[in-house]
Amino acid sequence: MILDSLFSPPEERNIEDPDTPLTGQNLAEYFDGDIGITVDNQSAMTLSAVYACTYVLSSSIAQLPLHVMRKQGDRIEAAKDHPAYWLLHDEPNSWQTSYKWRETKQAHVVGWGNGYTQAIRSPRGELRELVTRRPWETSLVRNGNRWLYAVIDEDEGSRAVQMEDMIHVRALGSDGRTGKSLIRQHAETIGLGLAAQRYGKDFFMGGGRATGLVTVKNTLQKDSWERLKTAWQAAVARLKTSENKTLMLPADLDYKSLTIPPEEAQFLETRKFTRSEIAGIYNVPAHMINDLEKATFSNISEQAIQFVRHTIMPWVVNWEQEINRRVFTRAERAAGYYCKFNLAGLLRGTAKERAEFYHAAITDGWMDRNEARLLEDLNPRDGLDEMLISVNAQPASQLGQPDNQE
Repeated sequence: MILDSLFSPPEERNIEDPDTPLTGQNLAEYFDGDIGITVDNQSAMTLSAVYACTYVLSSSIAQLPLHVMRKQGDRIEAAKDHPAYWLLHDEPNSWQTSYKWRETKQAHVVGWGNGYTQAIRSPRGELRELVTRRPWETSLVRNGNRWLYAVIDEDEGSRAVQMEDMIHVRALGSDGRTGKSLIRQHAETIGLGLAAQRYGKDFFMGGGRATGLVTVKNTLQKDSWERLKTAWQAAVARLKTSENKTLMLPADLDYKSLTIPPEEAQFLETRKFTRSEIAGIYNVPAHMINDLEKATFSNISEQAIQFVRHTIMPWVVNWEQEINRRVFTRAERAAGYYCKFNLAGLLRGTAKERAEFYHAAITDGWMDRNEARLLEDLNPRDGLDEMLISVNAQPASQLGQPDNQE
């Protein structure tokens, strides 16, 4: 009975009618009744702007190098002796690489608001595997005074996972325990984009013709009305298969358009605005989802830096803190173990910019030449470990003193 209660998904209540549970079915009916579009994760991903934003965020997090480091005193080095190093850096489980694991988890966080990964440990507590858990099969439940994760897997069955064994990366939420789906929070905006997309599809599938009304100038008898309907249906049928898209009408008939033409409905403007608005929801620069209408070379360069600082960096901190507190024990954290994303790849400049950076670092004396070669994936060379200092640089305490002639 306890397990049955654990794996029963918690009910959410409708704001307008608290007595009615808010399920996926009546949520879809709510949107169908209001805007005629069902907005869920599957339908939202058919909208190009949503797919592009999800891909940009997921691939950006996935491509960053992820290492386990250890700080001992003043020295920091890669902790390749820790089992978490190879799991996080190379292969978290037998099905995924580190890239695909992080890409999938970030897509889950963006789409469903929560990304779950279970840490599998040996009986002695040693980390062995990081297993992806799907957000629609995982929920946070309370059993007495304890919180647990209830996982319902089609292949492995139901199970309860302790909080300390679940890496739970979450989006912005209101209760502090779970995140909320961006798609669900902004269903109306995404629904508007889907509605415009459907309108364009229906319009062009109809041959680019607007729906209209055929009126009769004179009074028709019953037999005449039946003959008119038969002739009209035959004409429309020929219109669908014929290369000639002109519909011939008798002299006593008149045709009037009922629908609004796309240019008058501002169809293109609506699609552009929705695309820009969705990019703002995901905090992704417009040029990164191929919206280059207002892009210039100078502002794209600045937006790329802003993307790393204000879009990717918050997600990186979110990931690092969650991994650190779930992968490493308190004793391991006290011993100096931690994980670190390397953002240098996203901030990597042009060859000229890197050369200027290395030159300043070497001549200012805080980087040697072999360290610069290492950053460029070049092997070290003998004699390049010595630090260089510019002849124009000297300690402040020696200012105004005569030079040492020796």
